[in-house]
Amino acid sequence: MKKSSLKFGLIGILVAFAIVPVLILGIVGTFSVINYSNDVRMSELSDVSLSKAGIVNTLFEGYQSTATALSKMDNVISSAQNKSYDGLYELKAAIDDNPDLYDALIIDNTGTVITSAMNKENGTFENFNADNMPAVSGILSWEKYDFNSMFISHEIYADPDNKTGGLLGYVCLVVSPQADSGLMTALGGTYLDGNAHLVLVDSDGNALNFDGNGTVMKASEVDSSFVSDAKTIFEKVETTTSDKDAAKNVYTKKGGKYAYAAGAVPNVPSWRWVGVANASSFKAFASKTNIVAWIVVIVSALGASAIGFIIVNKFVGNMDGMLKKMNNINFDEGLNSMRFDVKNDKSELGMIQHSFNELIDEVNLNSQRYRTIANLSDNMLFEWDFHKESMYVSDNMLTKFNLNPEMAALSNGRFLDSLMSQEDAEKYKRDINTLLKNKTKLSSEYQLQTKSGATIWVSLSATCITDRLGDPLRVIGVITDIDNEKKMEMQLSERASFDFLSQLYNRSTFIRMLTSELDRRGPNRIAIMFIDVDDFKFINDRYGHTVGDEVIRYVADTIRTKVDDRGGFAGRFGGDEFVLCFTNQDDIANAEQIAMDIIDELYVGYTTTDGILINVRASIGISYCPEHTTDVNDLLSFSDTAMYFVKKNGKTNYHVYVPEDSESGDYIDPDGY
Repeated sequence: MKKSSLKFGLIGILVAFAIVPVLILGIVGTFSVINYSNDVRMSELSDVSLSKAGIVNTLFEGYQSTATALSKMDNVISSAQNKSYDGLYELKAAIDDNPDLYDALIIDNTGTVITSAMNKENGTFENFNADNMPAVSGILSWEKYDFNSMFISHEIYADPDNKTGGLLGYVCLVVSPQADSGLMTALGGTYLDGNAHLVLVDSDGNALNFDGNGTVMKASEVDSSFVSDAKTIFEKVETTTSDKDAAKNVYTKKGGKYAYAAGAVPNVPSWRWVGVANASSFKAFASKTNIVAWIVVIVSALGASAIGFIIVNKFVGNMDGMLKKMNNINFDEGLNSMRFDVKNDKSELGMIQHSFNELIDEVNLNSQRYRTIANLSDNMLFEWDFHKESMYVSDNMLTKFNLNPEMAALSNGRFLDSLMSQEDAEKYKRDINTLLKNKTKLSSEYQLQTKSGATIWVSLSATCITDRLGDPLRVIGVITDIDNEKKMEMQLSERASFDFLSQLYNRSTFIRMLTSELDRRGPNRIAIMFIDVDDFKFINDRYGHTVGDEVIRYVADTIRTKVDDRGGFAGRFGGDEFVLCFTNQDDIANAEQIAMDIIDELYVGYTTTDGILINVRASIGISYCPEHTTDVNDLLSFSDTAMYFVKKNGKTNYHVYVPEDSESGDYIDPDGY
């Protein structure tokens, strides 16, 4: 074939292969792009709406949790039983803690309002339903309140844990979904380029944020087509009890005036969330996508044709010679199959061939050197190649862990995650995503399961290598076994938190734990019990410090049984002083009985290793949060003051702190402790 014929033939073939596929792709793509873009748009509407609905669900859970907590409070139960104002303080505290709550009421089982945080008592609860009081109502109109709102209710029983003693009434929280409320804030904002927003609709067609401006609308004010669709949504979307089920139970609709993605709010049958978008925006998006796709395809085809023409014109002259030389390559196994048999190393082609052979030899040598170093090192190495989408793992790593490099896909975090707990796997994937996003370095620690089934601590260091454009080429990582060092560190940390003799928390750890409990207690109570052994100096002086240490351990073992596996904890403040923290609400209600149990159990006595029976006596002081204080130092001080009250009044007893105790003067312990 002549050189000119070869050139024009190649150019013709190149142009044909560039233009014809474009026409076919454009015709076929036109029909599929619109449906595909609509599906993408609907998927985005569904995903973003579901994500925002999760925040709404959290708010409803908070409302219901507040109603549940109030229904179990002693003063609230007392109000319902005695039809009194006992629970008013708790109601006011609840609405002070949550700006979305306009009012909180206690009503009896006939609908009469017993007490109200906003003084709406002595009347009938307007929307009371003796046969069916919903946990969460829809939007309602009121005479007592001059705005549209909803209520959250929870039954009040004499024994709330077992729901016995008869139904006494209900706690009702009036939620005011105004424009600046947490609920409207969660619904606020637009997405899909400002064409969509989130709406809450109840079973009657009343809607929150239908106009996108945080407005509460009755069904008569809402677009009639939306009200009609809302009935269909309640038929299609079933009530769920968990976020997981809610995520699976999403109803979508593209036709008509609006496009919807709707789902249930878990444990709230009266409401559905709806992501609402103008259907016209879907069509505009599809058209825009289709036009852009056509432009990209045509420009790409023309560009490829132009580049191909230049390349063919430039190199076709030397093609015959290159083809003859390429025919001399040996196609043996391994890298030798890629070597040129150089005939003339003085020619340009020979020099290129010779350089190519040297490059292959260097690659082969470097590969062998790399693998040798990896196998000789105690560290375990891996390398992910983004172009080949393949993983290299050193032999010592494959020996230690049950890994399949062929199944790795580091761009999705799939590699070491199969050896980790779910929590560590999620952290590992986040770290890998951060590494690939920022293209920097990664250094972190995880727990991996070995082939033997043991779980060990490892340190992972990795770096991302990029090309000149900043795109990732490789990730190279080193894994080091740090199990012994990590476990030693954890043991030292744990020992530093405990008192050596009693094996209870030391003073600093106890105060840190108590501070944390006070910060997260919410409406719950906390009780502190301060215990001091009576006449401990006498025990030390008479029997010796060895027996004194045995008594300390005996007291520690006794009080530990009162908090273990019940959410509380205990500590030793030094000498013969012990402190207990109770977080279990049943234990707090029975704190005085528990104090007597401790006194009685200690007095039963302890037999030393020398066979001596010692009846241990103790004085106990009790304080409560929030009744006495919410400050950690004051709470400990009040229980200590109550304990000294017992010391001054005969010992071997308990006393609940009252403010008068702090005015009675300092107490000098005759034991000298």
